[in-house]
Amino acid sequence: MVRVARVFWANVLTVAWVSLVGIACSASSPSTLASNQHAGGSTSSSSGGSSTSPGFVISDASTHSGGASYVSGDGDVVPCTNGDDCVCPTLSVAVVGTPGVWGNSDAAFQDWLNSSSAGTAKVDNYLTKPTLTPDFLAGYNVIIFQGLGNDSNNGPWWTFSASEVAAFQDWVENKGGGVISLSGYSGDSNAINAKNALLAFSGIQYNQENISPPCAIAKCPYQCGNPYQITEWNRSDPVIANLSLGVTMVGMDGGNTISAPADAHVAATTTKTSGVSNWLVGKIVGKGRVLVFADEWITYTSQWTGQGNQNDPSCTGSTPQDLYQIAQFWYNMIRWTQPNANCFKIVDKQQPVTIW
Repeated sequence: MVRVARVFWANVLTVAWVSLVGIACSASSPSTLASNQHAGGSTSSSSGGSSTSPGFVISDASTHSGGASYVSGDGDVVPCTNGDDCVCPTLSVAVVGTPGVWGNSDAAFQDWLNSSSAGTAKVDNYLTKPTLTPDFLAGYNVIIFQGLGNDSNNGPWWTFSASEVAAFQDWVENKGGGVISLSGYSGDSNAINAKNALLAFSGIQYNQENISPPCAIAKCPYQCGNPYQITEWNRSDPVIANLSLGVTMVGMDGGNTISAPADAHVAATTTKTSGVSNWLVGKIVGKGRVLVFADEWITYTSQWTGQGNQNDPSCTGSTPQDLYQIAQFWYNMIRWTQPNANCFKIVDKQQPVTIW
């Protein structure tokens, strides 16, 4: 994929915002939690409102007394149904790394992660490299890897010490941590080294090969490829079937194919005459779960809410919001990495999400 073309198309995209609300419920100690941005050695927190900072922010959420239900930021009432007392621990997520530069914005991804919390959802964003100590890792249920470099396209690329790699492995295997790794941020072959080092214990690795799947649609002027599409899902393997629940197509462009060991579960592929490319691979490792995705375009706003050429008749019914299920896909991935997060909910009026 020619990266220059990405920049051209990114500049002509028109973005419509969508309101996506992440909900988790707890009756024992309801509170409003702020999401933190960690960059350049400083930390900023925000609660009770929204922010336009590059970090992730949870907006204000209020709760009903009595522990029966919660009210999201836009007034939707979400019942707490996980047992009589509905006691759920905070779903804590760390987004580690710098965002991609090829799409128009990753704001929809940010908004989805941190819009309105019913008191127990929290996300921290680390734009500079954190030290992966046992104490740091103990604060999170899920870690999402973005571009592991000072700049996701150009680096310089981060490295992790042997003690950090060991602590990360222990967090997954023995503490039940869940990992979601994204790639495709850069064509630099060194960009995947840190991720492969951290993932080595699972046997799952990114390949140097940086390609796109075949074009599945060619109706709209931006198709293909900005981006191309993943359409082949493994729905028969019960371990990873829910990763594609409610999902038929997502966009990707210039991602790193994935090498999967025999005991892993391949959830998305492309079959060509030259062979099979793995795009999404999951594995249960001890008490935890590792999920590796080939690309980063699922973080870009254009993939959630549509791109340009909206007035072109040939685009009718063929824009990303018509064909892709990005919100559902993200819910599935987070839920899969934390199978016991029974109170994690998504309220999305424009793109309803099936909760499982």
